[in-house]
Amino acid sequence: MAQKYLGDFFDIHCGGEDHIAVHHTNEIAQTEARVGTRLANFWMHGYFLLANDAKMAKSAGEFLRLKSLTDRGYDPLAYRYLCLTAHYRSQLNFTFEALDAAATALDRMRRAYHALPAGGAADARYLDRFTIEINDDLNVPKALAIAWELRGDRVDPAVAKATLAAFDRVFGLGLKAWQPKQETIPEAVHALAAARAAARAAKQWAEGDRLRAELRAAGWEIEDQPDGYTLKRR
Repeated sequence: MAQKYLGDFFDIHCGGEDHIAVHHTNEIAQTEARVGTRLANFWMHGYFLLANDAKMAKSAGEFLRLKSLTDRGYDPLAYRYLCLTAHYRSQLNFTFEALDAAATALDRMRRAYHALPAGGAADARYLDRFTIEINDDLNVPKALAIAWELRGDRVDPAVAKATLAAFDRVFGLGLKAWQPKQETIPEAVHALAAARAAARAAKQWAEGDRLRAELRAAGWEIEDQPDGYTLKRR
């Protein structure tokens, strides 16, 4: 099939780690004997995805499906983010705790990107560093670390947004398309926030702190702004 669709010699051949010892060496031998070439320039072997430190197997009932994650309410891109944290030549151990951490990190990255202003050009220095890591045998985990470093650096916000967008051409996390959900804030929460704002205006700091604690207990965070405040779920 490879020869039919890709020719006698092509650039990249992929496969699982279990194909290294027998299957792929056999392919190479057959191709060299038949047409005199080595079949491919690069052999990229993806390592196994483990589930709770064990190899997934249908027979053992330990087979992860994307639908099983979406049925639990997970965004498929949270799973993609989790995969980006491991090099393709290292085994990734799947747990729901790890997926939860990936979902939290993805949410942080999405919100950070969405909050940045548009209109900038990508930072050449960061792009060069990112490209070096990607070209180093697809070292995506280090490239991902550079994206987080960028967020903590004192880069112009519009430049940071353009740079993250360029990174996302490789990550495939859909940062440009994501929009925060418009959440309805309960009237009781609005009332607590308004009461806290009034307490602060009257310099009743202890009362303001008490009301902030009530908001947190209700699952909401209040952030003071020059022109008032904003509310978001914790």
